[in-house]
Formats: sequence, C-alpha cells, structure tokens
Amino acid sequence: MNSFDLNSVEIKMKNTLDNLLNNFQGIRTGRASTGLVDNITIDAYGQKMKLKDLSTVSIPESRTIKINVWDTSMISPVEKAILNSNLDLNPMIEGQVIRINLPELTSERRSELAKAIKSLAEEAKISLRNIRQDAMNILKKTSQNENIPEDEVKVFQDDIQKLTDKFVLNVNEVFKTKEEDIMKI
Repeated sequence: MNSFDLNSVEIKMKNTLDNLLNNFQGIRTGRASTGLVDNITIDAYGQKMKLKDLSTVSIPESRTIKINVWDTSMISPVEKAILNSNLDLNPMIEGQVIRINLPELTSERRSELAKAIKSLAEEAKISLRNIRQDAMNILKKTSQNENIPEDEVKVFQDDIQKLTDKFVLNVNEVFKTKEEDIMKI
C-alpha cells in the first residue's frame, strides 16, 4: 500500500468548483437573488462583516431584494457598502429596511458580465490544472520514495487526468449555464 491519496486531489478540485459557484452567485442575472448581496463586506463594530451576518435578506418579488438590518445604527454603513460594490445597485432606505430594485440589464452590461464570468471560469480551470500538476509531482516523489511499480503510477496518472477532465467539464457546464442566465432577456 502506498501513501498517495487521490481523494485529497478530488477534494481540492471540488473546492475549486465550489469557489467558482460561490463567485458566480455574486454576479447578477436578470432576477433578484440573495446570493447577489450576501457576501458584500461592511465595516461593522470595528471589523469586516458580511451583509448576511448583519441582516436578513429576502426576495419579496422577482426583481426586488429586501434587506432587514437588525441594528439600526448599521443601516448607513450597509447602504454605503452596497453602493461601493461593483454591482450597480441603488439601495433605498425605508426605516429599518433597505430595498433594492433591480433594473433591466443593458446589453452592454450583459456582455461585461459574460466576460467577467468567463474570466472566473478560466481562473478555475487554471487552478484545476495546477492541482493536477501538484498531484503529478507528489505522485512522482512518492513513487520514487516508496518504489511504487510503474504500472501503478501510470494508473494513478490516468486517474488524476480523468478527475481533471471531469472537473474542467463541470466548470464549462456551470459557465455555460450562468452565461445563458445572464444573456437571457
């Protein structure tokens, strides 16, 4: 039995895909989503906090985001953080509630967003290839140190490549779905 662990490679690749999905949540499509604003950071109580930790975010209508800030003293910092985000959102304060009405995306903005998600998908693929390369290097060292037979090493290399191909395909599918979502009018 050797010490090379293919599961750790798969976990790293899954984390890369999860990170991409998380990043895609923050990119706006034609309809409202809590994921759009959940991760906006606010300077609160002397530290950086996420919006979801300071409020309740809901979607009362398909193009409206409602943010119920728990502490009224945080309404102004939350509004400022939303305005400073790159999401082109215009918050309206109504007492302890902040409403954001999402305007229609222009075709220019849609193509900008499509370019942004393509860039994120490419970064994810690069990350997957780096994980593959690291795994191959670790396998090479492990095989030399533990005298793993060449045919076993070849099987591991094939498995690593199959994993990489599978996750690259997943990234492509997630990208295509998000791109269609953004370009849909």
